[in-house]
Amino acid sequence: MTTDRLTRAARIALGSGRALDDRLIADICEQNGVDPKAFRRFFETDDALLDAVNEQLVHDCVSRLRSAVDAFDAIEIVESERDADSADPVEVAARMLADSWPLDRGGLIIRAQRRLRALTSQGGGGDAAAAAERSFVERLVPVFEDLMAKLDRRFTWSPTLAVRVVVDTYERSFESWLLMGNREEDFDASPYAMRTLPVLLRGTSEPLPPA
Repeated sequence: MTTDRLTRAARIALGSGRALDDRLIADICEQNGVDPKAFRRFFETDDALLDAVNEQLVHDCVSRLRSAVDAFDAIEIVESERDADSADPVEVAARMLADSWPLDRGGLIIRAQRRLRALTSQGGGGDAAAAAERSFVERLVPVFEDLMAKLDRRFTWSPTLAVRVVVDTYERSFESWLLMGNREEDFDASPYAMRTLPVLLRGTSEPLPPA
């Protein structure tokens, strides 16, 4: 489908740090055999293209986290740890979340661009960006609730609020990790994944009562 191809091409270009401008649009049209004059049949505005890219990014992020949580077995993983007596299922889960790569460098750049355009827009483009952020969190809530169930825990905070805190702190910490020159694939060994995220997961939940 042409719209999907254009969206994926834009995602690659924007994720490399290119600005969303006429040159980028001309390039992705050329790559996909679309006349630039016909581009607005697919995306009425630049923001519409950026929203489609962000939606694709969110879908991939949620899918990766869902696959990781579905495959997660706290007992099996803890028992496979070298020092099983000191292994904590919540800490193992935190590393698993980071290791599932819910966000990469390109995704971080795209999400930052969308927020910047919304903040600097004179046409009130912030509503769509805010709605996209809410949708992202809402789609992650059942994923995190399933993870808590696998950890024999339940949220004591509002699940939506708990997930929003995790998403926001994860993104800011991942950004800092990259700004300090670290490799994105090593984020599962970062202080955030090793210490902060386990504290957040415990602090927003409690163990399930005995059956």
